[in-house]
Amino acid sequence: VFSTGSPTTTISSSMMTAASVQGNTLTSKILYIVRHGQALHNPRAEAAKAKGCSMEEFFELMRQDDVLDAELTPLGRDQAKRCFHSYFAADRFHHEKSTRRSPKVDLIVSSPLSRAIETANLVYPTTSSTPVPKICIEDFREVNGELLNGKRRSKTELLHLYPSWDFD
Repeated sequence: VFSTGSPTTTISSSMMTAASVQGNTLTSKILYIVRHGQALHNPRAEAAKAKGCSMEEFFELMRQDDVLDAELTPLGRDQAKRCFHSYFAADRFHHEKSTRRSPKVDLIVSSPLSRAIETANLVYPTTSSTPVPKICIEDFREVNGELLNGKRRSKTELLHLYPSWDFD
């Protein structure tokens, strides 16, 4: 599952295991939660926060750099690619002594914000040989009534930009 959260410059991942009993067999699923990479509205505010600025100054910089449905910065794309190589790349598990394989993903879920979708595409790239359903859920979108970066593009625009995603 890929979703948005409060601005940071790193991508973190969490793992939770859900277990259920089917017949006499215990089955489980692993849920990966990955936050989006750095977006266009984050760099100056994050730099000021790292230097100890006030929350008022932090949010003023966010307002100044605000943009509708903020996309990833080059650093944000690099963060997502590093997450892919750290957690999902098949070659990560292909060592002589390793018997582990790249994790199997059954479904990718994202906020409909571009930065979250782009992060999901980079963290778990799919191909025609490794198809995985990808869906966007409106309720996964961060909600802040004041800033444009929390508002998404139209469904038509999103479908054009991300044709492999289901927005219904």
